[in-house]
Amino acid sequence: MKKVRDVMVKGVVTVHLDTSVKELAAVLIKNNVSGVVAVDSTGETWGVVTDMDLVKCYAEGKTDVVAEDIMSPQTLAVDPEMSLKDAAAFMHSHQIHRAFVMSARSAYVTKNIPIGVISATDVARELAKQI
Repeated sequence: MKKVRDVMVKGVVTVHLDTSVKELAAVLIKNNVSGVVAVDSTGETWGVVTDMDLVKCYAEGKTDVVAEDIMSPQTLAVDPEMSLKDAAAFMHSHQIHRAFVMSARSAYVTKNIPIGVISATDVARELAKQI
């Protein structure tokens, strides 16, 4: 049975908590992504900023804010060892199109460090292989 680690896109685009909205927009465009993880100086995850967060800022005229001000502090994440089926169920139950994959916790790793992303497209790609 496939696991998240088998299909995830390795690497995550991150920004620092103090990244400006203008810089956030540039990062999303440059990397052709719709969401980034906001991290502190040690690389630990504190939240997620999506393109819709930027749309809201623009609509409300809030252009002088930073990632920490607009991020969703809940990072809906999955473990790399989770089965693909369980990850799909998780994404479905939370109505999300992507989930960040966080490093597996151990005695040596105690921080939530983003290591990859799994998206609805990744799940669909695997489903298409089974047909």
